[in-house]
Amino acid sequence: CSCLCVCASPISPGDVCSICRMTSFDGRTLASSAASAVPLLVHGRRRLKEGLVDEFKERFSSLAASSTRPGSGIHAMFAFADHDDPRVFWHVFWSAGASSFAHDASQQESLAAYYESSEQDPDALDCYGGWTEGLAAESAANSSVTYRFHAPMAGFVKADDAGLIPEGPPLFGFTKRYVKPGCMDDLASSFQTVSDLWRAKVPGILGASVSRDPDHADRVHDLRLFANHDAYLKHTDKSDDALTAAMGVWFANYDTSRPFIGEIYAPDPNDERLHKSSVTSSPAPPIGLTSFRLGAPEMLGPIPTGEQRKA
Repeated sequence: CSCLCVCASPISPGDVCSICRMTSFDGRTLASSAASAVPLLVHGRRRLKEGLVDEFKERFSSLAASSTRPGSGIHAMFAFADHDDPRVFWHVFWSAGASSFAHDASQQESLAAYYESSEQDPDALDCYGGWTEGLAAESAANSSVTYRFHAPMAGFVKADDAGLIPEGPPLFGFTKRYVKPGCMDDLASSFQTVSDLWRAKVPGILGASVSRDPDHADRVHDLRLFANHDAYLKHTDKSDDALTAAMGVWFANYDTSRPFIGEIYAPDPNDERLHKSSVTSSPAPPIGLTSFRLGAPEMLGPIPTGEQRKA
């Protein structure tokens, strides 16, 4: 069968993409790598045109408020200004699936005039979870933005109907981590073991997956989605011997001499537990995470809660 790489280039199973040098994932197509009923998360930085920041803030906030009403299928839509560059905004979008994302895309086109991104110099957005081959093809038509669709090596993203909707606000983690040479397969298998334990024991973990970084062959993207802060604390329960042992095996595959980098969006991002290694028995890597506080005055868009996930 023909596949699409994370850079949306067609490749055959087992082949290496000539554009980004990625290998296809077990011969799966985009459509089969994540069902359309599985939530879709989109994350990345967007650059704004000079002089349009204030107007963008007003327009984005209004659009986010109207788009995330209960029953809309849009669970979260928010943005934060970069801590160092006031014309760069980090965007997070969480929908019930590819269909909800596509339905809302026309509204989001009204924001296009504010972005500096162009066909010659596009912004890049990473997409995780429930994307489809059709969505990838439609997104490729917008040449001013590069959508990188990630096929998971291991992990899960829960469908919206997977049990009781926990109280929010949620915690989002989008990190990048380096893997020791020759340990990518072991990382994937050991992370799946950990993910299976998380899914069985901690209902508030809504998503946890690893996927290959399209720019670095020895790095992975680590997605974490927690229903609330309590779920985050429970995912490293040291009283659970089986979980602690499995996490130790998984974590041993990371190159801890190189920093974990990425972004965290949380109601209490200053909690020091968010910025430390999850496995105390392993050497702690340098942590280079940037955090944003959900509900802060500078946040654009409403705070995500369980209400937005209700039909």
